[in-house]
Amino acid sequence: MTDQAPGPQRPGTVYGRGGVDVRKGEPDRLPRAMIAGVGVGVVAVLGLGYAAWSSTGGGEEKPAAAATTTAPAAPTAVPESTVTAKPQLAAGSWLLSPLGDEDTYLTANGDYAKMSPADPATLTVSAGLADDTCFSFRLEDGRYLRHFDYRLRFDASDDSDLFRSDATFCQEAGTDVGTVRLRSKNYPDHLVHRRDDESLYIDKESGTSFMVQVPS
Repeated sequence: MTDQAPGPQRPGTVYGRGGVDVRKGEPDRLPRAMIAGVGVGVVAVLGLGYAAWSSTGGGEEKPAAAATTTAPAAPTAVPESTVTAKPQLAAGSWLLSPLGDEDTYLTANGDYAKMSPADPATLTVSAGLADDTCFSFRLEDGRYLRHFDYRLRFDASDDSDLFRSDATFCQEAGTDVGTVRLRSKNYPDHLVHRRDDESLYIDKESGTSFMVQVPS
């Protein structure tokens, strides 16, 4: 059997098993289903990307919302106390009244000192004649408050050491805030004490607490 010469072949076509059309100028054609699937995938990816981009503000920085912090309230002013501070014993002119009896005053009854609601004695208080950390008390007529035989009286100074010591009293805190007690300089275990008859002595007692008042 003789071989037959192959017949004429169409240009650009290769014949054989699984032959493929390789004609020049005609690209391979993909199945339409594959193209459609790729298109859908691209659209889905773009959609997801846009959603993510939008969730971050679209790439555009938005101004931060103004802070809404509340300003702290101003502290409430505390009203100043309307209670007048009690005067303290110091150099100057004063009245002395027993604690709880401000209408009764230390005054002079002749030569003796006593407590009375009448004729209050304005006392000039100065540094103590025997100790300048203590006090001496003088009437307007120049007589000094002193103790003699333990009783308080008013006498003119004789410029003796004994008189200066008798006329010097050291203050200490009274039983109430702002009050004072008067301790004898030369009898330090004795304090000025108001007795029941309103006379004044230096006694070994707790001593009378006096309020210091400004003369009217």
